[in-house]
Order: sequence, then structure tokens, then C-alpha cells
Amino acid sequence: MRHIAILALTAGLIGLPLLNWAQAQSTPLPEQSDDGVTVYGLEFFEPYRPTHAKDMLERVPGAAGALNNSAGTASGDEDRRGLRSQTTQVLINGKRLTTKGNTIQDYFERIPASQVERIEVITGNVREIDADVGQRVINVVLADTGGIGGTWSIGDVSFTDGQHMPTLSGSISGEPGKWSYTLSGETRPRQLPRVQKELFSNSNGLPIVDREEQRRMNSRRYIGRGRVAYNFDSDHQAQLSGFIEDRPISNQRDVLFAFDLDGDGNRIADGGSVQQLSGRDLKYEVSGDYTVPLTKTLNFNGLFVYAVDQQNRENEDFSFIADPDAPTPVSGDTRDEKATEKILRGTMDWAFAETQSLEVGVEGAINSLDKTQVFFDVTNGIQTVRDVFNADQVVSEDRVETFANHTWRPTQNLEVETGIAAEFSWLDQVGSDVDTSRKFKFAKPSLDLYFTASDSTRFFSSARRDVGQLEFSDFVADLDRDDGEIDAGNPNLAPEKSWDFEIGTEHRLANQAGVVNLRAFYRDISDVNDIVPFGAADSAPGNLGDGTHYGAEIETSLQLRQLGLIDAVISTTLLWQDSQVEDPFTGLNRRFSNQNQYELTVDARHDVRAWAISYGAVIAWNGPKIRSDFNTVERETTGPDVRIFFEKRFSNGIVGRLFWGNVLRPKTKRTRTVFVTSQADGEILRTEFRTQKQGGFYGFSFRGTF
Repeated sequence: MRHIAILALTAGLIGLPLLNWAQAQSTPLPEQSDDGVTVYGLEFFEPYRPTHAKDMLERVPGAAGALNNSAGTASGDEDRRGLRSQTTQVLINGKRLTTKGNTIQDYFERIPASQVERIEVITGNVREIDADVGQRVINVVLADTGGIGGTWSIGDVSFTDGQHMPTLSGSISGEPGKWSYTLSGETRPRQLPRVQKELFSNSNGLPIVDREEQRRMNSRRYIGRGRVAYNFDSDHQAQLSGFIEDRPISNQRDVLFAFDLDGDGNRIADGGSVQQLSGRDLKYEVSGDYTVPLTKTLNFNGLFVYAVDQQNRENEDFSFIADPDAPTPVSGDTRDEKATEKILRGTMDWAFAETQSLEVGVEGAINSLDKTQVFFDVTNGIQTVRDVFNADQVVSEDRVETFANHTWRPTQNLEVETGIAAEFSWLDQVGSDVDTSRKFKFAKPSLDLYFTASDSTRFFSSARRDVGQLEFSDFVADLDRDDGEIDAGNPNLAPEKSWDFEIGTEHRLANQAGVVNLRAFYRDISDVNDIVPFGAADSAPGNLGDGTHYGAEIETSLQLRQLGLIDAVISTTLLWQDSQVEDPFTGLNRRFSNQNQYELTVDARHDVRAWAISYGAVIAWNGPKIRSDFNTVERETTGPDVRIFFEKRFSNGIVGRLFWGNVLRPKTKRTRTVFVTSQADGEILRTEFRTQKQGGFYGFSFRGTF
């Protein structure tokens, strides 16, 4: 009943009962051009008194999808190879923020609204960012203010396990002359308490073991970002950006209490275990781009990225009979890994005719992972290193891709883009148990079509060959902490290859009342990445063979004020997807592992300008997923989640915000069937029912500009 009541309250906050709060003030409509660009000028945002650029974007129908960059496209994967396949959909002054790890949403919270001149929503083909067909692109145009401005924020977050931690952020931005820059820093908690319960039943369905685990973490993120750009003239530009994130981890403590169950279901205490984890995550990145016109019709664009991700962990496992504060050490592990990515890309763009242009380029990348994980047992206080196959490895991939794209507009309403790319890579793997080298080469043709049926309706379709990104961490053995198992790595893992087909349409409502986007996709995949047999009685990440992945997505973003209702923006995205591949353990067809059957997101925001308040909610709900292994099969579902906020704008420009996250304390329920030897034999050993209940958080913040 509590869940139903909270959902009803959320619906009430954003629903029809607030119709009588419709504003008397009128807001100018954005300008709509013939080339698919909708311009939101300052006069559109002035009544809302925004603090930063993200404040402005949240009031633009369709902008949420570009900021979140949904993965429900034909590619089905956000982590794609290199920069050429990066689908970031937000530009600054017509240029993308060249990055592989920086968070776009957080960046726009650091740009004061006073330094934004206008926001453009672009549909159709945008060559600048290689966006997927049909993706909406947002261009934030900064004003030449000639001065210095900034943002600040301070607050506090409390968690349901009793912890509370302060938050702090600040930024400085400027547009003096031909320069443009933004520098920011912030610190905020990165933690969430969790309660996990498990019930084990034997093959006859009789409960035999009951376990309860509580997780408590103390972790904080320290983040710095920077961007500087220089405009030599309108088409000659240079930009440099970077970020660093440091996350120390201390006092993460998981305490598990175990109980045997008698024939009547009564609990009999059977001790338990404690996991004590500490470590550090450090990420940093430097990137940039340079654009220069060589002639009136020929431009050069160069990009580079250097990114590092380091993780260090020290884990100790203890057991106890009665007192979890006096445990006995039994085992543990240490992990050190460093992942680097270096990318350099250059392109030449030649508009050789009024209706035709050609882009040619080359991209080189060096990716590497250096990982060592040591597992040990403890007997009578003495550590003994456990011999685990493939627990250390240095993986390095050198990749070169050449590409060419031809764009042709045979009519005013039709645009055709054809492309071809050739990729070559060399993969080296060296470790105590592995010493191997492999070569890959791929041809990747593509065809994109854009058709403008009217000023408000566009159709798009695409067909392309795609190659998935290899996860180097899958090459090396790892520890599954939730189940206390060591997952074997697979040094022979190959990337997925697929033929991707997509078709869709975008329709903009009259009076700029919103946008509706529909798309459907189908992927024919070879070398599906999943779990495969590894050795006589084990499994590891590997390639299953051929499979299919298909689905549809509908995205709507409505400005209710333009429909004669309240001054609110409601954005909804629903992705439904399915897939088929032959399970290597049973020979039966099933969905891909760890793939949600559906994903639903509703993001609503209501502004009551007369009272200078705003409030809203985000509802997220993901469908069930499965996971098949050598001697286990898992089915998992997660309940809906709700986040709520309330804001008040004061006359001095300060904005106060109250927020409540994980309102429903969503539960993830997993049923895991364990077989005596393997799934193929079919003899069930036990069934495990697990429920994870996420903790909630709530707090307040104040923010402003200077």
C-alpha cells in the first residue's frame, strides 16, 4: 500500500489536479526554421529565472533525451569503439565536448544561465558528432559577455542507514573576446546502503538456509572539470577540456547473518560472515579538438583523447560464530588495475557541390588494461595465496580505422548518406598464464536516409555494419562478491559483429507543444558476447555464435502549457526489446543475458511562476532479465523507482531545493536455480531466492550564481 500511495502522490504532483495553477503570463514561442532547427532564445527562459544551462535544458521539450543519450538504439551499446562512434548529442557553440568519460549533464550545471545566448534543437543529419540516425541534437550557444560569472551549490544528503554527508560545488566561466572557458570543482557522496535477504530451498522445495546481509559504505567523490576554447574566426576554432575524479573507499562493511531452518521453519543461528573493503578509484582525462578551414569548401578537424581509469581494492573476508564484531579472518583478495585509452582522429570535410559533400578521415587508438588480482586464504592467521588461472594480465589493443562518408541531397526533402570504414587492430595479451597475440580486420559500410515530409514530420532509416567494444576486464579472472564466486576470464573473447537496421519518425506538435519520436530496430549479430563453457566444469565470458536483437522505442516530450494545460514538461521514454540466441548449456533459445525486457522512464517538471516554485519527479522501471551459467540459471526483476524534488526561487537569485531519492526503496528479486553438476544434467541441488532492498536518500541544497 505504501508504494501505491507514493506513486499516487507523485502522479498527483504532476497531474491534472493542478490545472487551476495554469499561468496567466505568456511565454514567447521558440522560432522554427525550415532546416529543422528550433531556436529557444533568452526571452523563452526569462520567466523561469534559470540558474545554469541545465536549468534551461530541462524546460526544452526533447532535450532530456539528448542529455541522457538513451541506449535504446540499433547499436544497443553506449560504450562504443573510439570517437567516431561517440553519440554525444549536445554541442557547445556548434562543437561537441570531446570526451569518453566526462558526464555531459554535470557539465551543464556549471555554466551560468547568464552566459547562454540561446539553445537550438536540431533534427536531421548533424555531421559534427556522427550521431545515430534520427537522434536529436542540442546546441548550446554561449554569449560573448566579456565578463566572469559562476555558480555555487552547498547542501547535505542523508541516507536511510543513518549516515549524512555534505555536498559542495562551484564553477567559474567566462566568454572574454575570442576566449571561452569553464572551470569547476565539486564533492559529493557516492554510496547507498543495502539490505539483502536470501532463502535457500533444497530440491524438494524445503527451506534449509536463511541469510540476511547489510551493506554500509563510506565513500565520497571529488571531481574537477575544465574547458577552454579559442575562436580564431567563425570557422577556425580550438578547444581543450579535461576532468579528474578521485573516489577513496573506506569502511565498506557487509555483514551477513546465516540461519539454518528446522522442519517447522524456525531459525537456528549459524554464525555468519563479514566483508571489509577499502580502496580507491582515480579517473582523469584530457581531450581537445582543432578546426581550421583550408579553403572555402574544405575544412580540417582534429580530435584527441587521453583517458586513465585506475582502481585499487583490498578485501578481507571474515567468519563469526556469534559476534560479528569479533570475526576470524578466512580469505581475501587484492586488485590493482589501470585502464588507458589514447585516441587521435583527423578528418577532411569537402563540400564539392551545392548538394554534395565528402568526409574522409583516419582514427588511431591504443587501449590497454594492466590488471593483477591476488586471492588468498587465511589459516591460523597465516595467508596462503590461492592458485587462480589467469588472475593477472596486460592487454593492449592498437587500432586504426579509415573512413569516408558521402552526403547527397537529391531533393530539398531527401538526404542520403553513404559510408564505408575499414578497421584494423592488433591485440596483445601477456600474463602468468597467457601469452598470445591476435589480429582483427573489419569492413563497416553504412547507409542513412532522411526524408522531410513536412515542417513538423521527418522520417529516417539506416543500415550499417557495427563492431562492438571489447571489455578487457572479461579477459581476466574476477571475483563476484554478491555470490562469493571467482569468475574465470577468457583470453579468447572476440568482439560482437552485427548488421543493424533502424527505421523511425519524429513529429513536432503544433505551437512547439512537444515532440514524438518512434523508432524500431533489428540487429543480426555474430559472436554474441555472453557466458560460455570454459574447461570441463566452468564458464567464462565468451562468444555464443549467431543471435538477433530487436525492439522498438517511443519517446514523447510535451510542453503542457502549449496544450492549454499547466506550465509543465513531461518526457517519457519506453523501450521494449527482445533477443534470441542458443544457450550453450541447454541448447535452447533464450534472451541475451543481463538484457532488460523493457525500460520505462517518466521525467516531469512543473513550474508555478507566480509563486517562483518548481517541483517534479522521475519514475524509472526496468523489466526482467536472465543470466545462464554452467550450473546455474538466474531470473531477476527490479521494482519501480521514484525520485522527487521541490525548488523555491528567492528574490536574491538563490534557489533552495529539497529532494528525496529511491522513494520506493526498490527491491531486486532474483531466483537462482543451482544444479548438482550442470544445467544439461537437469538435477537441481537447491533454489536460492534473493531480495535486495536499496536504501533511500534525501536532503537539501542551495545554489546560486555570481
